[in-house]
Amino acid sequence: MVKLSSTEEENTEFLASLWQGYKYLLLLIVLGVVGGLVGWEAWNDNRAYKLQSSSDLYQSFLDSVDDKGLNETEIAQKILDNYPNTLYADLVNFYLVQVNVEESKLDESERILKKILEKHSSRWSDDYNPVEATATLRLARVLIAKGSPLQAIELIDGYPYINGSLLEVKGDAQVEMSQFNEAKLNYLKALESTQNTSIKSLIKMKLADLGE
Repeated sequence: MVKLSSTEEENTEFLASLWQGYKYLLLLIVLGVVGGLVGWEAWNDNRAYKLQSSSDLYQSFLDSVDDKGLNETEIAQKILDNYPNTLYADLVNFYLVQVNVEESKLDESERILKKILEKHSSRWSDDYNPVEATATLRLARVLIAKGSPLQAIELIDGYPYINGSLLEVKGDAQVEMSQFNEAKLNYLKALESTQNTSIKSLIKMKLADLGE
């Protein structure tokens, strides 16, 4: 039999008393850790499944857009209902906005875009969000089309990441309000900030219409 030193005996007695006093708590901690690991793995598996499912459903949506024999509206609604917080839902919403604009359903387009902005508002983050930027740009265009250029300007002025596209649309809104000097200034700023040849040509045409 192995003899223990006094220090070893004290340690053994301490561990024994610790076990007697806290064995149930220790067992709960162990079970909690094991359960947490199992739960984490299950959560990851579920998340991967949802990502794959949403991806497959979005591919079906794209196929339905190309093939008019499929019901794109029904598939789009499934994505919005089952995966509302995914990028796929945002892409579907942008597509629906485009369809509504083409059908002159501007109120519905405005509603969808405002819903996207509520979801991606930069009030909750300081990071640039391309979805928010796209929704801001398209909503400004819709507001101009609805005859509300002042609201479009206010929307753009309230957005922290101004770019050439927004400056161009702001110029469009100012033209609608007969603010031609301000429009010229924003068109020139937009012209300087874009590298796209087609966009540059379009902005130059707008400046030419204003006598620039």
